[in-house]
Amino acid sequence: MRSVLDSLELMEALQSVGLPTRLDHVRRVIVFVVNSLSSPKTDWDKSMSAPGAIPIMLKATGVPIDHYSFEAVELLKDKQAKWQSMSRLRQSPAFAADTDPADREALRTPETTIYAIDVSFAQLTDDAERAYMNELPTSFSLPPEAVDRLRAAAGRIILASPEFQRLLRDLGGSIEVAPLQDVGKPAEVASPRGK
Repeated sequence: MRSVLDSLELMEALQSVGLPTRLDHVRRVIVFVVNSLSSPKTDWDKSMSAPGAIPIMLKATGVPIDHYSFEAVELLKDKQAKWQSMSRLRQSPAFAADTDPADREALRTPETTIYAIDVSFAQLTDDAERAYMNELPTSFSLPPEAVDRLRAAAGRIILASPEFQRLLRDLGGSIEVAPLQDVGKPAEVASPRGK
């Protein structure tokens, strides 16, 4: 996320002083923010003795990472909102009559729309599925069933995302459901309307 933010910051800074960037032709930036943080339940509240140092340390190490991830996503959303606001101001009738170069310079931002699509377990609406996902270990080796369930959950999260839905509307796209032969469950496919 930090490198994405740095690139957008550089793009905005160069644009603000009227210098070209390699991304000036880009009209949409789509960022899938995949947060693999899981929150497995503990039974600490059911024990008379306090948890040991290692379990506490393992729980505590996730807190700074989670806060850093949250901050990065919020910065991306702030950038998205700023660019949208500046674009609306530039397109407003009031701005069309403004000939002050300082005003024009102050409102100069890239003509790029940012879509920040949050993919995290917190977005799951099914309590049982969210609990299952939160109990999965953060590992590069998971059983095939867990991998399949993770992929399916990610698909549901993305399809339900307001940002993804906004992207589809902006592109004039829709979701078509086609059956999968090997699994027997429908697969969602994005495609432009009329095609």
